[in-house]
Amino acid sequence: MARWKFLPSKGRQAELALIAVTVVWGLTFALVKRTLESLSPFVFMTYRFFLAFLAMLAVSRRTLRSMNVRVLAAGSLLGLFLYAAYSFQTFGLKYTSAGNAGFITGLFVVFVPILSTLILKKRPRPLSILSVAVAVVGLGFLSLQPGLRVNSGDLLVLACAFTYSLHIIYMDRFVAEHDLALLTLTQMGVVALLQAASALLFEDFVLPRGGYPWMTIALCGVLASAAAFFIQAWAQRHLSPVRTSVVLIMEPVFSVFFGMLLLGERLTWRGWLGCGLMLAGMLITEIRPERPTSS
Repeated sequence: MARWKFLPSKGRQAELALIAVTVVWGLTFALVKRTLESLSPFVFMTYRFFLAFLAMLAVSRRTLRSMNVRVLAAGSLLGLFLYAAYSFQTFGLKYTSAGNAGFITGLFVVFVPILSTLILKKRPRPLSILSVAVAVVGLGFLSLQPGLRVNSGDLLVLACAFTYSLHIIYMDRFVAEHDLALLTLTQMGVVALLQAASALLFEDFVLPRGGYPWMTIALCGVLASAAAFFIQAWAQRHLSPVRTSVVLIMEPVFSVFFGMLLLGERLTWRGWLGCGLMLAGMLITEIRPERPTSS
């Protein structure tokens, strides 16, 4: 049994698992941006989350009898937050770069401690306030256009960061109470239904053409949705919401990397400065690590 003592702790395993998730999410920014050239946003997300629902249905088939009203309610609320976050993000990707979208989405790391304070009635630390100020200045350098105009895509992605931070906070409340597979299954099902309704109302529902859109749907559905949110739920059993959000800031780093590699995107000096300030704002919240939360 001595050989097992070198295994990382549950907390460290959770952090490593979340980093793997951020690699996949960072890659999807570039893939989704190209796919949206041939598919409308709601239609794309309908295919993505319906596939994610089917994947989780296969995983949770043995525990479906445990489904109850409380799991449905919790999963539905989380699914509503995800629907809003992905709708804002996917539409934002039509009007901004993959790198910009990745970094602005990463602002959830500074929203999480602020919204946790409001929801849990705890006063914010001065460092949390400082982190928001630094990140907002960075957002200005990255997003403000000549004439002090903000890119509409950047604002949409900022709304995504806000709603995703709510998802992280409420996920922390639910993961200790419910079966993780059923919780993830419900989320994917709610998002798929809402995206399908939106597609039918606002867009022409068409089948993807060519191999690239189907590849993107498969990757986003199975890995970036079903697997990713199941892993996040498991990780949040071992990490606080703030720590979870800090680990997930690796996503914008990978989104910039893949945006440059796959789309040939480049950042100006203002963009690099803005990204640097935003990353600094994200990391300031962990200058003084939080005490572990009891769970």
